Amino acid sequence: MTVKRTGLQALAIAMAAIPLAAGAFDIAPHHVGDTLPTEQARAMLARHAARPPQPWREPDATRLPPGPEGDAVREGIDLLRNTSSRVGRLAPDASKRLSWNSLNCVHCHQAGPSGLPGTKPYALPLVNAVNDYPKFDIKSGKIISLEQRVIGMFGAGSVPIGPDTPELRSIMAYLRWLAQGTVPHSAMERTGLLPMPAVARAADPQRGARLFASMCSACHGVDATGQRRPDFAQGGGYLFPPIAGTDTYDNAGHMFAVPLLARYIRASMPSGTSYERPRLTPEQALDIAAFLNDDATPRLQNPNRLRLYPDPALRPQGFAIPEHFPGQPQAYRRAKFGPFRDVNENY
Repeated sequence: MTVKRTGLQALAIAMAAIPLAAGAFDIAPHHVGDTLPTEQARAMLARHAARPPQPWREPDATRLPPGPEGDAVREGIDLLRNTSSRVGRLAPDASKRLSWNSLNCVHCHQAGPSGLPGTKPYALPLVNAVNDYPKFDIKSGKIISLEQRVIGMFGAGSVPIGPDTPELRSIMAYLRWLAQGTVPHSAMERTGLLPMPAVARAADPQRGARLFASMCSACHGVDATGQRRPDFAQGGGYLFPPIAGTDTYDNAGHMFAVPLLARYIRASMPSGTSYERPRLTPEQALDIAAFLNDDATPRLQNPNRLRLYPDPALRPQGFAIPEHFPGQPQAYRRAKFGPFRDVNENY
């Protein structure tokens, strides 16, 4: 079967023309923007997952490069730390409102002891990102570049972001610096999401609601919509981010899949948790994730979600929407809440 090459948008064309970084994952003979049939996509995903892992590493936060390169890295760090005030939907400079929400990147890509964004193990770290892309993206069904991933995370802000946007260049400068000294073409230990033991029962949103009230609501609020800073209306963002409502991930993203959210929660929550000493059991993490992703929990509705994860064979477990199960409420609930055959699948 031949690769289907779709009519790419200007952004995809521009990104495809950018030379790959030295450590980039080798996608040959395919190209950024290619749509792959199921078996070719599975083969590429398997090859990506089989890369030899290198030990965790991160650069010294006190030794930034001199000159313009260092300035770009510092700018990238500041953008990830202070996304809301710099480029958020309420940023003081309306011409810089690149992001659709008021979150900071570091809310999800958490900082480790160094204070650098994206350096906490198993909290969606960024330390090896330049070696992980380009990659096949199951959400879009295409091969995407790292730049495209970053742009996608900004979403549909009021100001469009493109390959020549200064803020994107600064973030990419930071990601390249963050990966200095890494082994090209290799994976890295403790990146991605925390592996979790199998759980025999289905996730329970009612149990999750009780757990959230007792263990999470003090920071994230009783309705899970976060704690706003006093200057929120001026772009100040959140002291603790929302995980429900209309200013956080929508009902079409990776984190809307219960197993993926559970793995993230277990490695980092409640606040102060580390992957070495998780405070939640796998069952508790799944239950809280089920509560947060339950249809009864208010969440931004993505009008395009039926077009996402276009290959049913490659959809992550737990990514279930009613439209995929017409007239089958029990099958829908089973797909959404489990039990899951493998909570540790790649995404």
